[in-house]
Amino acid sequence: MSIHILANHAHVLPAAVNPNGTVVRLLKLLDACAIEEAICFAPFPQQLEAMGVEPNRWLATELRASSRLRGFGTLDLRRPDLRDQIRRIKDLGFFGLKMHPNAQEFDVLCPAAMIVYGLAQDEKLFITFHTGVHHYRLKHYNVKLFDEVAWNFKDLRFSLEHVGGYSFFNEALAVIVNNIPFPPVPGRRCMVYAGLTSIFTPNYCRFWYMPRERLDELVAQAGVEQLIFGLDFPYNLEEATKLGLQTIRALGLTAAEEAMILGGNLREALGLPAVLPVAQDVPAAVAPD
Repeated sequence: MSIHILANHAHVLPAAVNPNGTVVRLLKLLDACAIEEAICFAPFPQQLEAMGVEPNRWLATELRASSRLRGFGTLDLRRPDLRDQIRRIKDLGFFGLKMHPNAQEFDVLCPAAMIVYGLAQDEKLFITFHTGVHHYRLKHYNVKLFDEVAWNFKDLRFSLEHVGGYSFFNEALAVIVNNIPFPPVPGRRCMVYAGLTSIFTPNYCRFWYMPRERLDELVAQAGVEQLIFGLDFPYNLEEATKLGLQTIRALGLTAAEEAMILGGNLREALGLPAVLPVAQDVPAAVAPD
């Protein structure tokens, strides 16, 4: 069966910022890796400030070129108009937000961030968070803090990208498992997802690398329904993306479980229609002469 892949976590950037970060370059990667669709992130405000470009409007314009791409917005926590920023992100047709406590230099539980979480919950916007070491004060993005986010915003769906990284994997796993309803509650599921992004390459960004035993532990404790495959484009290109797909396919999962990780869980979280696996053509048997 052929799985229709929807990948999370593609940073789309103007060519002037990163020539490998354009929509055209992303589509080339998707084709090379047999990925049908991707979620694209707007550049962070500080990345386009010098250009005088509004990131969310820019991304919305770029995404008109392909129906294969969907958008997540960005916001500026330094500004007081958080409600208006969220409203514009929703009005642009975006499905979520990318928030990066390290690159954006905010505390995960600061008042402005807590306001955003509540607004995102109300608007049913998914939040993709960076987690793991990224050269900012660790106390501001201690991975355990995301349990407070989940506790205070019960209906907010969000992912912990890089699953805490090499250093904070245990904390990220604890947050996810702690939010799996126990005992099970009919109609209630865990809203915290593990973002399998930039964790497959042992020789690049080793501080996010996850060896096989950690992936097995994720499956065993969190369950495949909490796992979401991500690209980290353009920082990962074809070789790293193919390695990630190969690693997932080597975990010994069923085709249905692989389909959940490779887009099914994300589609469900974003409220998108499910896409069923497609049967691959099998050559007809040739009768002997």
